[in-house]
Amino acid sequence: MIVVLTGAPGAGKGTQADLLVERQGYKKISTGDALRNQIKGGTELGKTASQFMEKGELVPDALLLDILKSELSAVAGHKVLLDGYPRNLDQAKTLEGLAAEWTVGKAIHLDVESKQLVERLSGRRTCLNCGATFHMTMNRPEKEGICDKCGSGLTQRPDDEVKKVQTRLTVYEKSTEPVLDFYRSKGVYVRVDGLGSTEDVYSRLLEAL
Repeated sequence: MIVVLTGAPGAGKGTQADLLVERQGYKKISTGDALRNQIKGGTELGKTASQFMEKGELVPDALLLDILKSELSAVAGHKVLLDGYPRNLDQAKTLEGLAAEWTVGKAIHLDVESKQLVERLSGRRTCLNCGATFHMTMNRPEKEGICDKCGSGLTQRPDDEVKKVQTRLTVYEKSTEPVLDFYRSKGVYVRVDGLGSTEDVYSRLLEAL
């Protein structure tokens, strides 16, 4: 069975996915990680994908599906959590074509209001050296602009600037809403409130599952 986990940038999807893997035995498949694994492994799929990526082009849906099939074959017999796929309606419909072997049992939407997402993302600061992450309101460093762990400087990722965050959210909503409607029509869509502590949200996810 496949569980599709979707949520806007900053919704906490990655954190919750990791908890489900750790505590519930799910196997997580992220298309981004899958692409990197195929490229690193020097597979034919990876070589083809890298040709598109080197040109700054999106990897075609058909190729992404082939990569997804390869990843799924490696976790046959396990509960699978799909992170970052499907991103659009065409991908959702294509995934439905695998129903004979892999059925989408739930499509969980981790929902957080745009205002909260902008605050979460624009407040993030990342260590230039060790990659540790802080937040200007929720997890401030002891010294302004300095990493607690290694003492190096903190910076804001370019795509975490307010205007860019707003653009990312607009793109997400435009491409994902048809996907949510698709899963509503299939009777597998579940909205989960993404506000609150990590454990509170995790409890809601478990209930939804």
